[in-house]
Amino acid sequence: MKRLLSIVMLTVCIFNTADLLAQRQMTKEEYIATFAPLAIQQQKEYGIPASIKIAQGIVESRYGNSDLSRRSNNHFGIKCKSNWIGDTVRYDDDAAQECFRRYGSVLDSYRDHSEFLKNSPRYERLFQLDQHDYKGWAYGLKECGYATSPTYANSLIQCIEDYELYLLDYGEYPSYLAGVEPLSIVPSMEDMVDAYYPTRPVDIDNYQVAVNYVDGHGIFECDGTRYIIAQNDDTYAKLSETLGISERRLKRFNKRNLPDGKVTEGVIVYIDRPQKG
Repeated sequence: MKRLLSIVMLTVCIFNTADLLAQRQMTKEEYIATFAPLAIQQQKEYGIPASIKIAQGIVESRYGNSDLSRRSNNHFGIKCKSNWIGDTVRYDDDAAQECFRRYGSVLDSYRDHSEFLKNSPRYERLFQLDQHDYKGWAYGLKECGYATSPTYANSLIQCIEDYELYLLDYGEYPSYLAGVEPLSIVPSMEDMVDAYYPTRPVDIDNYQVAVNYVDGHGIFECDGTRYIIAQNDDTYAKLSETLGISERRLKRFNKRNLPDGKVTEGVIVYIDRPQKG
């Protein structure tokens, strides 16, 4: 009940912040003050420098003010790719009306960005770099093809140095943030971690890393078959809406492992046809 309440409170806060952002532009300082704690927390979890994460958010979303970020909560310009099964939005980028990922909240966008980098072989070598080597990460992202702009790395580095974001990599904050009030999209780190990073028992022998993240559900993959772990109150109808897959297909994919047709917390729910065996 406590966790459910924290998620509800956080959701209300997100919608209130969305209304606020619809009325006025967010400043760079407000963006940094609001999302720096989240970037620092994710550096600890994923190994991505907080400075790089915030700088990419600033550059890719125009510190939360771009049309794409306002329409989709996509703060990192991540396109759909072939394995994306969440919501989408069309936006003119390198070509007209390209497909971009659409998130339920900015927090989901931050989480998916971390999963996107961590689980893609393209960016694997970046995680061999020191977490304080923001220049290496900036140039590496460009070399690995994250963005097409020839000045992408320099833009990230300039942003990091102009706003002293390198301090975030050490868990510290620039002094100018002392007078900046963060927006209430993140009520507190304690509430955010409780709602979005719940502690779950881990089976070391069968541990899987999420290849995607949709509306609070980790998308896992084993032998080419994607699946989720059902959460409290999940149903076929709810998962169908969340994942964009017909309820009929979900039931067909899970006919063998859920013969009684009931979805209960903790069970595996396949979102691809499971391999025979």
